[in-house]
Amino acid sequence: MARPVTAELPRLWVRSQPFDFALVQSPPSQRLTYQALRKLSTAVRAKSRSGQADWLSYSLWKSFATTKLLYSEDLAWACFESYHALSDQAAAERLDWCRQFAACKTEDDHDLARRRTKVFLPKFLLFLVLQLSSQVSLRSLSTQDVAVGARGPPLHSATAKVTEEHSHLQFLVNQLPQILSLLADPDSYHGGSPTSASDQAIPHTSVQSLSLIIAGTLDGDSVTGIDEIAQIQSQLSTSGYSKLTKSFNISKLSSWIQKHLVADPFGVDACIARRRHTPGSPRKLPGPHVLPLSVGKTATNSTYAPEGHGLVLFSQVSGQTIVRDSRDIAHSGVVIKRSNHCTFYLLAPLRFVRVERCRGITLVLGSVRDFVKVNHCQDMQVHSVTRRLHVSDCSHSTLHTCTPTRPLLLYGVTDVTLAPYSTCYPRLEEDMHACGVAPHPNLWNKPLCSSLSEGQSTSSCYKLMDPENFFAFAIPFTMPGRTTSCPCPVPLQYSAAIARHESRLVEVRDSVRSVIGSESKEKKREFAEASREAFKEWLRETGHLREIEDLADIHRATCRPS
Repeated sequence: MARPVTAELPRLWVRSQPFDFALVQSPPSQRLTYQALRKLSTAVRAKSRSGQADWLSYSLWKSFATTKLLYSEDLAWACFESYHALSDQAAAERLDWCRQFAACKTEDDHDLARRRTKVFLPKFLLFLVLQLSSQVSLRSLSTQDVAVGARGPPLHSATAKVTEEHSHLQFLVNQLPQILSLLADPDSYHGGSPTSASDQAIPHTSVQSLSLIIAGTLDGDSVTGIDEIAQIQSQLSTSGYSKLTKSFNISKLSSWIQKHLVADPFGVDACIARRRHTPGSPRKLPGPHVLPLSVGKTATNSTYAPEGHGLVLFSQVSGQTIVRDSRDIAHSGVVIKRSNHCTFYLLAPLRFVRVERCRGITLVLGSVRDFVKVNHCQDMQVHSVTRRLHVSDCSHSTLHTCTPTRPLLLYGVTDVTLAPYSTCYPRLEEDMHACGVAPHPNLWNKPLCSSLSEGQSTSSCYKLMDPENFFAFAIPFTMPGRTTSCPCPVPLQYSAAIARHESRLVEVRDSVRSVIGSESKEKKREFAEASREAFKEWLRETGHLREIEDLADIHRATCRPS
C-alpha cells in the first residue's frame, strides 16, 4: 500500500504536455544527438559574454541548426516558437510577443525581431531532447518495467496497456543520466576536484530548467518546482545540493529523482482512474445549463487538481452535442479521444486541446493559451484561436484558425483545408486576452510542412479554402460579454465571399416572394409545408437533424426555471 503523503515527503512526475506538443519534426533529424547538443552548449559558452553563457540567441541557434542539424531556417524558427509556447509566460508577455511581430512590415523587420530573441539555454536543450522522444516505440516499451519510487503505482504488468504517460516516464528514466550530463557545467565539479564524471556539478539554475519536464509536490495538493523540493533541509543529503557552490552533485541528483518518480497524479491516467461517471444519467453543471452526458465517457480532475493543472477528458463520445463554458472548464487542458460524429462547443479560455483518433467531429473552441493538437483524425472541422496548431496523421479535414505562429503540419497530413477563423461568442476577446493570444499577426495561411516524405509536395498536404466555399460559422448560444463580431482578421476575398452569399440569399428570398406573392393562401401554405419537408429531409440525409435536436434540448433546459 502506498504511504500517505506527509510534509516534506516529495513526489515527482513527468509532465506530459511538453512531450505532447514539443515535436517540430517527425522523425527528428538523425543529426540531432546528445553529442550535437553538447557542441551547441560549448559554442554558446565560447561566444557569450561574461554572465550571458546561459542564453542562446536566435542568430547563433539558426547558424547551428542550419549547418549542423541541416534544418531549414523556417524549422529553426519553429523551434523557438514552440519553445516559447511551452514556456510559463504571463499573458502580458505573450501579448507583447504578438505585438512585436505584428509591427513587422517587411522581411527585414521580421529578421531583426528574430535576432533580438533569446532563450534560456539549459531549458532549450531540454526542449531539443524532447524531439528525441518520438523515436521511442510504445511496442518496445510494453515488455519493460519502470523503476519508480515505492509510493508510485506499478506502471506495467504483463497485461497492462502502455499509455503515453507511461512511455514519457520510461523515456525520462532511460535518458536521465544523459540529460543531467547535458545540463552539467563541464568546468565545475562537486567538491572542486574532478575525480570522476559522477562528481560533475549541475548549477542550480540548470536544475530549475528541469521543471519543463518534471513537476513535484510535497503535500499532494500543490505543485512545487523540482529545485525547491530538492533544497529543503530534509532532502539536502540525498539530492546532492551544496549551499556553498549552489550546485547539485550529478550522481546524487539522478538517484534522488529516480527514487521519488511516480505516475502523474493529475494526468490523463489518474483522471480516468478516479472518474466517477454513471452512463445513462445526466449531470447538472454549475449555473443554469443542464447538458446530456449519457453517451461516452467523461472525466475531470477539477475537484482535486491545483490551479493551472485542471484537465477535462472526453472519450468515446458519439452522436452528441457537448457544450461547456468558463464556469466548467476555464484554464483547463482538454483531451478528446476516440469520438465520432459529434459536436463540441468549448467556449472558455483553455490551456491546451488535444484531439486524438476522432472522426466526423465539429470542434468549436474558445481561446487556447498554448497548443491545439489534432492527431490521427479524419473528417474534422475545427474552429480555434490558439498560440500554436499541431496537425499530424490527419486527412479530409478543415481547420479554421487564428494563430500568431505558423501552423505545424507533421507526418501523415493529406487533404487538409486551411481557412480563416470566422466565428465569435460574447466572451471571445476577454478569453483571448486571458490566454495572451492576439488577433495579429494571423498566420493561418502560412503553414510549415516540417515532415514531408521524399518527393511529396505541399499541395498533397494542404490547400487554402476556396473563398466561394467559405461561410461564417454561427455559435447558437448567448452569454454575457462585449464581443459582437469576430476580432480576428478575415482576408478581403473571404469577407467578400460572405457578402456575396448573403446577397444571393436575399435574391432567392425575394424571388420566392415574387413567385408566390399572387398565389392563394392555400398555395402559400402548401409551398411552405413542402419547403419544410424538403429541409427536414436534407437535415436527415446530412446528419444535421441530430444537431438541431440537441440544440433544441439544450435551449429548453437552459430556459427551464430552476
